[in-house]
Amino acid sequence: MSTNKLALSPNRHVIAIFTFVTLLPLVYYIPSWLTRNVTDNRFFVTVLALAIIVPIVSYLALPILFKSFEITNKK
Repeated sequence: MSTNKLALSPNRHVIAIFTFVTLLPLVYYIPSWLTRNVTDNRFFVTVLALAIIVPIVSYLALPILFKSFEITNKK
């Protein structure tokens, strides 16, 4: 990894805040929606919620937030 990449990466506190802000609404709303519309089985709701939330956070929300953080902190 180049030193330029290291200088632009956010510190752990920023990553933790981004992760928390991203996860909070998803964890709050998706399981309740699944319970109302798909099934009442708690195990199945948990598995489905994880299958939905993890890709959203990993491949959509966090990369967008990190990219916007990188753009706003360029020198």
